[in-house]
Amino acid sequence: MDKEILDGLKKNLNDIADILYKGDTIEGIAHMSNVIPDIATIASDMPDEEARQEMIDNALIPLLDAMEQEDGTLMADIISYELIPLLD
Repeated sequence: MDKEILDGLKKNLNDIADILYKGDTIEGIAHMSNVIPDIATIASDMPDEEARQEMIDNALIPLLDAMEQEDGTLMADIISYELIPLLD
């Protein structure tokens, strides 16, 4: 994975988390919908099956559940404390 693409994705995720923490759940979900395909691509490109499964189980599934429930704070927490560290 290209470092520039990964850095750009992490910046976008941080920006989305900020939007969500400010209480704008609808805008955060809209932005999140734009980056989900990039996250899925990164997960599928991971050579380590264990890391890929960890990303899916600990970040992607909970994030999609939080989006469905329109829980902006939970989404921001998952982005900040699960997804971005996994991308690092």
